[in-house]
Parts: sequence; structure tokens; C-alpha cells
Amino acid sequence: MMNNPAQDILRNLECAVVVATCGRLEMLRTVSLPSVRRQTHIPLVVVMVADGFAIPLEVIAGFVSLLGKIEFVLLQNSRAGGAAGAWNTALDYLTGENFNGYVAILDDDDAWDENHLSANLIMAASAKANTVISGLRMVKDGVPCPRSLPQGLTDGMFLAGNPGWQGSNTFVALSALKAVGGFRDGLPSLNDRDLAIRLLRWPGIRVAYTGQWTSTWHLTTKAPALSSPRSLEKLRGLRWFWQIYGSEMRPAETKLFFSRAKELFGLGRDEILADKTDQPPHSLPRGDFGVEA
Repeated sequence: MMNNPAQDILRNLECAVVVATCGRLEMLRTVSLPSVRRQTHIPLVVVMVADGFAIPLEVIAGFVSLLGKIEFVLLQNSRAGGAAGAWNTALDYLTGENFNGYVAILDDDDAWDENHLSANLIMAASAKANTVISGLRMVKDGVPCPRSLPQGLTDGMFLAGNPGWQGSNTFVALSALKAVGGFRDGLPSLNDRDLAIRLLRWPGIRVAYTGQWTSTWHLTTKAPALSSPRSLEKLRGLRWFWQIYGSEMRPAETKLFFSRAKELFGLGRDEILADKTDQPPHSLPRGDFGVEA
């Protein structure tokens, strides 16, 4: 029997799935976790972190049954509330377990195509990359929205907006996440852009692109979410992001930053700049993973 090169590659690489949840249990049960179960490459473990609430035992049992033979670990967010603290909690756990592979993040209401993990792992191996980016479709209230496949990303692209690297297509070696400090505890939103900037500025970064659409972002305007228009989390995230990176923005980037905030989230420049006392915990060029909570 002839060897399959792709199978040989996948056999030698480890991948952990990290899911932070703020309580969208039905979406976990019907959308995100089934997409993990369908992967052609089975991950080593799924680490779920509940952010500030308890998941009922019967729901946990359902998740375990749904995932089948995939190891399932449930944690409580032990750091600052929010997605960043939850993700860092998972990274802390993986470090303690001596995990040394790739971390694939999946939002609790998003889904992966069945080849998402395999496509990313194969590209990581062939390109010797510690960061792999694939296409994340956007479906808004059930309607697909056109967007371009991410290619040739630079840190400056994330100052004013996001060219397509978000939560559910984040696929990064744990060693690279540790080098930049993972996520910034307490940052209410824009965590994807903050991480992308810091990773792309890291001298050790090696990025590859699958050139495929392998994941889907389900955006809804009919339920509370970080991306909901005029949400407090989005307002504070934009405010903190501006305080961290605003001094770096050129006039064109500044204009786009504020016009995008107004167009997408209904938040004007005056509102974002209004509260001078609302300050981010720190403005260091690294996150808080590897720092004691």
C-alpha cells in the first residue's frame, strides 16, 4: 500500500481546539461542536472555557457525547472576564499539560468546514509556518456577504479595520502565542486585531495562507453580541484599542478607523474619545499569557 503524504504530515502534528463561551449553549450543540466532530483530522483535545457562568451537568454530558472520542476539557475563566481572559485560561491549561502543537480557536457560534484543521496543519508543515490563515466566510443574519480571501497581511492593515483574520480562523503554534503573550486580558473586543498586530510584528513570525475558505462566521444583529451595534463591549474595545494604537495611525488610517466604527457599530468619534478615565489595563507590546493572573 502506498503512503499518503498528507496522512504522514498529519500523523506527526498535534492540534488543540479552544472554545470560549459566554453561554450560547444551543449554538455550541448545533453549530460549532458538530463542526469539530466532523473534522477529517481529529484534534487532540477540545478545551472549552466558560466565561462567568456554570454549564449544567446534563449539557456537559451532551457535549461529551457529541464529540465522541475527542477528549473534552471544561474550564472556568480564571482570569479577567471576557474572551481574552477565557482564551488565555485555555492557553495556560495547555502549557501545564506540556502541549507543543497548534491552537485552533473556534467561536461558540461559528463553524468549520470538515477540512479546516487538516488544511491548516498541512500548510503549516509544508511552509514551516507557526501561523496559518484560511478564509473565514461572513454570513450576516443568514445571508452570505462577499469578502476577499486573506493574503499578504501586514500589521498596519489591522490598525483601521480587519482584512479577514478573526477568531474562528486563528490557527497559531502555542509557542508563537506564548512569544507574544497571547491575548490582552480584559480587552472587551477587537482581540483579533490586537493579536494579529502583535504576532505580525514578532520577529519570529512565519505566516502561511491556505488560499481556501474553511470556516464560517455567523454574524447576527438579532441577538446580543460583541459585534452588535452600539454594544458597550464594542465601545470600550474601540476606546482601548485607540488608546493603545491610535498614536501609530496615519491620518488616512485614523479617518478609516472612526468612519468604520460609525458605519458598522453606530459609534462616533466623540463617543469613543469621550471617557478619558476608561483606560486599558496596560499598553505593553505583549499580551498576558505567561503572566500570572
